Amino acid sequence: MKKKTWMILSVCGALAIGGFVWGNLSPNQAEANAPTLQEKVSYANESYDAQKKIADAPGATTADEQKLKELASKAGDLEAELSPQSALDEFNEVFAGYKDLYAIESAHYADQQDSEDPAVQRVLEELEQKGKLIAQFEKQAQSQALSKSADGESLLDQFMAATSKLNQELYPEQYKYESK
Repeated sequence: MKKKTWMILSVCGALAIGGFVWGNLSPNQAEANAPTLQEKVSYANESYDAQKKIADAPGATTADEQKLKELASKAGDLEAELSPQSALDEFNEVFAGYKDLYAIESAHYADQQDSEDPAVQRVLEELEQKGKLIAQFEKQAQSQALSKSADGESLLDQFMAATSKLNQELYPEQYKYESK
């Protein structure tokens, strides 16, 4: 082949390869216009604030209030996606809820310690076992925090398994149909 032919083939090849590389480097136009997660969170919060003004205004309808709830939920979901909760934080939240429920129930039955009613005595025994479970997991959570181990997921799994087992022991009538 002649020198001119090689030059033409080289230029065409270089242009083809360059076009291919350029096409793969430039982002898809649809993706380029898509908002980032931070922008979505910002927009959801702005929409919530605007809807809050509408819902708080005199003459607001239930539809306005429902829209406000939906926007609050969406904003919360996006915020959670933007900064996900660690497994240890999730355990702490679930555990705190369990302890709160225990405290409420304990306060309700606090003045009935001397009751002769078998139903009350059963609840008091249940509360005692739940208290032991709480104490056990408080110790585990403290030891895990001291060891700087951030494996909250396994701690949460252990807690959920232990509460499930305790509930099966305390309320076998609710679980008898599941085992068949």
